[in-house]
Amino acid sequence: MTTRRIMLLGGAGLALAACGGTTTTQRAAPAPATRTLATALASEPSVERFVDAANRTQATEMLNGAGIYTVFAPTDSGWGDIPVSLREDLFPTNAPADSVRGRAVINAHIVEGLHPLSEFSGRTVTLTTQNGNRIVVDGSDPNRVTVRSLRDGGYGPGSALAFWGASTIARADIPASNGIVHIVDKPVLP
Repeated sequence: MTTRRIMLLGGAGLALAACGGTTTTQRAAPAPATRTLATALASEPSVERFVDAANRTQATEMLNGAGIYTVFAPTDSGWGDIPVSLREDLFPTNAPADSVRGRAVINAHIVEGLHPLSEFSGRTVTLTTQNGNRIVVDGSDPNRVTVRSLRDGGYGPGSALAFWGASTIARADIPASNGIVHIVDKPVLP
């Protein structure tokens, strides 16, 4: 008798669930509740150098925290375009990373708030990064969305680069429980 009641109650619950309730929009890649930005980035093989730099500058503490952020993470090939002398100065191979300037480079790729790709569609948006620099996300071209630094304040890696240019969002809207990741083809340097 007990087994029969459980089966009936279970069947009734399934019928109720099928008949009504709320509908949800399915996302292509839902983020598990415990998948933070740091975890989402670590699971992306194309941004290992950025993840290593974030780990070495303790930026992962923020990316694992409670705040909501959007990260513009450069690909490994884009990261490799940073001059070797600057990379070695900020993130030496066999020594600790420069805790101030190295962290500034990572923070130049992080903005507060949730900014999905749809927010930039058909328009230009200016955002302030975690290091105080402003970046411009330009979605006016329907075929590509670019990100560039305004270089008008904040703290950057120094004056080693006279001109860097815009990055292009290569992959967008990678979800996390505390934000979203956009993968860009090169760093957004101040």
